[in-house]
Amino acid sequence: MSTTAIILAAGRGTRMKTSLPKVLHPVCNQPMLSYVLDACRAVDCDRLICVTGFGAERVRSAYADQKDIVWVQQEPQLGTGHAVQLCRDVLEGVTGELLILAGDGPLVRAETLGQLLAVHRRRRAACTLATSIMESPGAFGRVIRDETGELVGIVEYLDATEAQHQIREVNVSLYCFDVPRLLEVIGQLRNDNAKGEYYLTDTLGMLRAREYALAAVPAVAPAEVLSINDRIQLAEVNRLMQRRIQDRHMLAGVTIEDPASTWIDPRASIGADTTLRAMTVLDGTCRIGRGCVIGPMVQLVDAEVPDEQVVGHGHG
Repeated sequence: MSTTAIILAAGRGTRMKTSLPKVLHPVCNQPMLSYVLDACRAVDCDRLICVTGFGAERVRSAYADQKDIVWVQQEPQLGTGHAVQLCRDVLEGVTGELLILAGDGPLVRAETLGQLLAVHRRRRAACTLATSIMESPGAFGRVIRDETGELVGIVEYLDATEAQHQIREVNVSLYCFDVPRLLEVIGQLRNDNAKGEYYLTDTLGMLRAREYALAAVPAVAPAEVLSINDRIQLAEVNRLMQRRIQDRHMLAGVTIEDPASTWIDPRASIGADTTLRAMTVLDGTCRIGRGCVIGPMVQLVDAEVPDEQVVGHGHG
């Protein structure tokens, strides 16, 4: 069965105070959009549709060598439903599953996408949501279930009642649709809501009215939900991503003496039984062998270090 992904990357990011398209801002040296694309590829998406808006040419240029991406322009930006409406021509004749996710959410994990797809297939749903349970849900859209626990739909925060504001299960904009069923309803969206936008979430009610199955799985940890709207959130996502990178290396047999003062590029490779001492920076495509000691106070850039080497202060 084929799996397609739509990645919503049209936002300007006005709170970033920048001329750079938001999805090109680096997280641990890689554009945030790259993490989303890689997560989709890791679950075998064979078609990636990227919806761009502000700075579209710069975004396309940054990924000009990646031939599995189809580009769609959204101008003006009239909401998530509008973005997906613009993809109808690309989706025409496509069967199978469609992931829809945000380009400014680099913390999304391939494992989460895999869990979403598994539930969608098992339930044979027209739409399945990956949701999150939050202690303080803030302005996220609330997940509405019936008395049996089945998914009914999503209500956006500005359109929700006070009682609905108390719901802790939230929509984190991570969807899996059956393509033909989505195409049946996507053209019927209306924008008669508080923001005057076309909400993708409104398709759930339309699908339910046709007696198609809906599903929701609380698969997203609150720490993975953080998207990037300003430089403060960018710094927080960098911190979380760096710790994720370090954890991966430590679980593979690398000792990191002081994670707080260590920085590792996501493209770096490090052999087992290597120790990174305090204030070590591995920048770019470093290749560190097995059984090495790097640091303290060492920065390496695109370096290759053979097995069993010691690289101390003054090298790099």
